[in-house]
Amino acid sequence: MSKNINFRARSKTEFNIQSKPYPAVKQLPKWFLDMEPYSDKSNPNFPNDGKLHFRDRGANATLKKCVPLLDGMSSGYIVPLWADVMVEQTESGGDLFWKTRHDIFAKHGESTQNIIPPTGYDNQVYKYLNCWIPQTPKGYSCLIVSPLGHNDLPFKAVPAIVDTDRSTLELIFPMWIKTGFQGIVEKGTPMAQIIPFKRDDWYSTFDYYEDGEYYDVIEEKNFNGTMVGHYLKNHHSKKKFK
Repeated sequence: MSKNINFRARSKTEFNIQSKPYPAVKQLPKWFLDMEPYSDKSNPNFPNDGKLHFRDRGANATLKKCVPLLDGMSSGYIVPLWADVMVEQTESGGDLFWKTRHDIFAKHGESTQNIIPPTGYDNQVYKYLNCWIPQTPKGYSCLIVSPLGHNDLPFKAVPAIVDTDRSTLELIFPMWIKTGFQGIVEKGTPMAQIIPFKRDDWYSTFDYYEDGEYYDVIEEKNFNGTMVGHYLKNHHSKKKFK
């Protein structure tokens, strides 16, 4: 059964002004869309050398055929930048400007500078001021991350989990700015990815397969028994976000 995530705006005015979140599958990274599914396009599935054993030759498929990678990038919803923002470099790092009367960013408190930023990003944290309040069914939270697979963005969201079935407050996304970046970040740029999930309590255990059991039986019977697309054909569950 499909679950509903409701994005409620703080006001009618902001509802009409700000860009709405949308399913992440609608804006996959360009590098992924441009990638060929097979390294040898003349012979999909297999390389052109018919003399070697398949395991010795390796598969012909590229990351374009990696279903777990696609699942990660297409899960949940993208929160876009709702207006153009200019980034200028100053002595203290990137400074932000915009034309809208409504503020788009605000500097976060100085204590956030104690967070070690990702490599290549300044330690000054900005808050992305957007109006959307995600509301999920009871028992469901939201994982908030920088858009997965979009590795060249000028902004990177600080990861977090919010219990969106209980919190009715706005989500102000903390962001780092790429070191040295200067220019206009255009309206519509992906800013954060929101992935709803069901909360559960977990505990860890540890076990092992008997020597030879995994490679000689489990892998041989399952993965090696399917020439192409084993995971997609036998293990994958389709995820839908609308």
